[in-house]
Amino acid sequence: MRITTPSRLHFGLIDFNGNLGRIDGGSGVAISNPRNVLTIKPGNKFLVNCPNDTSTAPEGIEKIARGICDKLGKPLPDIEITIEEEIPAHAGFGSKTQMSLALAYAICKEYDLPYNGIEGLARLVGRGGTSGIGVRAFDKGGFILDCGHSFGEGKEKSSCLPSSASKARPAPQVMRCDIPEDWRFVLVMPVGDEGSHGKSEVDIFQSSFPINEAEIGRVCRIVLMQLVPGILEKDIVTFGGAISKIQEIGFKNIEVKMKSPLVPNMLSIMNHAGSYGSGMSSFGPTVYGLTNSNKKALEIQNAVSDYLSDLDIKHQCWIAEPNNQGMWAKKLTAERHIISPIPVPEELI
Repeated sequence: MRITTPSRLHFGLIDFNGNLGRIDGGSGVAISNPRNVLTIKPGNKFLVNCPNDTSTAPEGIEKIARGICDKLGKPLPDIEITIEEEIPAHAGFGSKTQMSLALAYAICKEYDLPYNGIEGLARLVGRGGTSGIGVRAFDKGGFILDCGHSFGEGKEKSSCLPSSASKARPAPQVMRCDIPEDWRFVLVMPVGDEGSHGKSEVDIFQSSFPINEAEIGRVCRIVLMQLVPGILEKDIVTFGGAISKIQEIGFKNIEVKMKSPLVPNMLSIMNHAGSYGSGMSSFGPTVYGLTNSNKKALEIQNAVSDYLSDLDIKHQCWIAEPNNQGMWAKKLTAERHIISPIPVPEELI
């Protein structure tokens, strides 16, 4: 079996205040590249091959798989996993969520275990506790909006934590729709500059909370009255403008300022080069610009690349198409396995 997952761009958390009894909420899109590509074959023992220059060592993959098997009450299966392509870690693409879900899917298939769709897989790997964008991107791709978690004593969440430290279930999905196929995301990733993760990410969440209620209100208005109608009406000007505005307010503004002046400068260059909107995905350092022209995408890419080259900053640039399908798992028939809503025994979760 070969499993291919998308990656995701996270536009930003919506409610970083919680005084309405709810917290988190977010929006984002699934993109085609970078991606994970894993080949799984029968073997004599559990073995991980990383023939390319991947960011996760074989022992990292085994650790994730062992955690999944421990929850299932199963030993590591006798399979050989080859990592053909891998999403860069700590770069703003939600790499661990995609890899964890892919491994959970493969292990459940190997043991012929029932599961209840993407919700079951997410609970099995403990992802999506703050933002559900990566989990939903794995499932069906597209543009995704979720409405966060109940907040307060006795609720789903009683403190402000990132997904890596939260045990909440993935947030309910408010909407999911296809991204226009001609839209392009120009991606620029400075090499060697990781986004915050682990304890530093937890510290940033807790020290920044809560954000002023009026600012949260502005974020909500931009999401509801610009971002959502922009994607529904395929209005790239309105949609891109909303993305740019989100960078300037709420928790996303805190994330962007942490990368100042490099990230703000890259976003400004993208917009001046013709991007309809630009932003930093999650904690970065990857930035993205939006256009609907391959020619314009190359111009935007070249403008930012020239800026980074002048500063002697090593970087990678590429142009990604939307992903409106989610993950693919192929056998000899090359058919996609649809994750169907089959009840899962509670003891397996």
